[in-house]
Amino acid sequence: MPNEAPKKEVSPANHLPLFDLFDRYVPVLCIAEKTHPFPATSFREEMARRNFQTVLVQMPGGLRKFDSGDSSPSPIGAEDLLHEHTPLIRAFERLLDRRRFFIETAGKISHIVTRSDLDKIPMRLVVIGYISVWETFLRDRVKSEVPGWQQSLSAERLASAEALYQLKKSRNEEIDLIQCLQLADLGSIFSKDKRYKKLMPGASREQYDAMVRNIGKLRDALAHSQPRLPFSWEEIDVQLRFMRKAIR
Repeated sequence: MPNEAPKKEVSPANHLPLFDLFDRYVPVLCIAEKTHPFPATSFREEMARRNFQTVLVQMPGGLRKFDSGDSSPSPIGAEDLLHEHTPLIRAFERLLDRRRFFIETAGKISHIVTRSDLDKIPMRLVVIGYISVWETFLRDRVKSEVPGWQQSLSAERLASAEALYQLKKSRNEEIDLIQCLQLADLGSIFSKDKRYKKLMPGASREQYDAMVRNIGKLRDALAHSQPRLPFSWEEIDVQLRFMRKAIR
């Protein structure tokens, strides 16, 4: 077994730049669709033909919006709009409460984003990016705070990590045993000896274990490009908020 690195304090600043990448630099336009106004005389027919739930309508007095179920087109308010540079993660949070937004580019409404757009690749990349930062964070904390972490794993899980370590070592990879742990292993280490309270204050061990287990399920679904994720977007939001709060 390789020598463990000396203990050191893990600063959230080591991981925040990656969070900032997903929080600030992936714009909502990555998942939005271009939209064009329809004439007031034919917008209902166009909605039915294209299976749209929302359209822009060109009225004599200017643009109006029309959502399926409305009696007539209505004015577009500030609550209907997002700026083109709105980070995707912020748009995601707002889409949990509102089905759709129009997006302004260069002062004009040019795109629409709906809740169904969340399942596109950019949003999936943001979510798996969060989980990857979370995994790196746990790995660093185990290395710096849990010198006897091996005792928190079963013999089977430890043997699996050892096998991977030996394989990588045979390839002359500069690596230590902690880097060969799986996400579930890292979560399990913090489940022991009430270490989870540092990550999820006020929660029970069962609540922490459920959260970590669900994050692993989500990561696996994303990694295997499953067409349907095992959690609702509201549940995924809870997981993202937990990871962000634990690291910050």
